[in-house]
Amino acid sequence: MKITKLEHSGIAIEKDGKLLVFDPVEFTGKIPKLDNVVAIVVTHKHSDHFQPEVLAKIVGDNPGVKVLTTSEVGAFVKNSIVVKAVDHYEIGGFNFDFFGKDHAAIVPGQIPCENIGAVVDGCIVNPGDSFDLPNVDTKVLFVPTAAPWLKISESMDFIKRTAPELVVPIHDALLSELGETISNNWVMKACDDMGAKFAYLKPGDNIELG
Repeated sequence: MKITKLEHSGIAIEKDGKLLVFDPVEFTGKIPKLDNVVAIVVTHKHSDHFQPEVLAKIVGDNPGVKVLTTSEVGAFVKNSIVVKAVDHYEIGGFNFDFFGKDHAAIVPGQIPCENIGAVVDGCIVNPGDSFDLPNVDTKVLFVPTAAPWLKISESMDFIKRTAPELVVPIHDALLSELGETISNNWVMKACDDMGAKFAYLKPGDNIELG
C-alpha cells in the first residue's frame, strides 16, 4: 500500500493497483491525472477540500468511481453517496468506517458545517477538519496541523490520544516554509513521546506501508 500527498489535505492511497482519494484540491499546481480511482472521500464542503471542477475531472477520468461525502457536498455531486458516523462500505477492495459529525469550531459555539472522518481498512484514520476520535487501533493517522480552528498543541494531543504507529501531517497549505518547520518540529515531538514514526510529505511525495 502506498500513500501519496496531493496537496493540503489531498491524499491518494494505492492498494492492489487501485486508488482511494481524499479531498482533492488544487492551489499551487495541477493534480496529476489519477487513474484507477475507485473511491473519493470529500470530508466537508469548504473550498480547501471540495472544488467541484477538480472533483468532476477525476470522476470523468474514472467511470464508476464512488464519491462518499456529507449531505452538504452531496447536494452538488450527482450520484454521490451521503455517509454518516458508523456507516460501513466496501468499495474496490477498500473498507470504510465513518465517524464524527461536525467540523471543528472556528468561532466558539458555532458549527461551520458537517464533517465526516473515515477509517480505511480498519487502521488508517483521516478525521477531516476535526479532532474526533475513531474507536480503532490506529496504524496511520493523518493529522491536521494548520487552520483557523486549531492550535498545534491540539494536534499534538490528538496524536497522543489516538496513539498511531505513523503520523502524516495534512491541512498544511497555509504554512510558509518556516511555519512548516516549526509546526513539524512540534508534531515530531509528540510522535517521539508516543514512539510513533513521523512522515512529512510534500505534494507528490509518497510513502510505502509495510
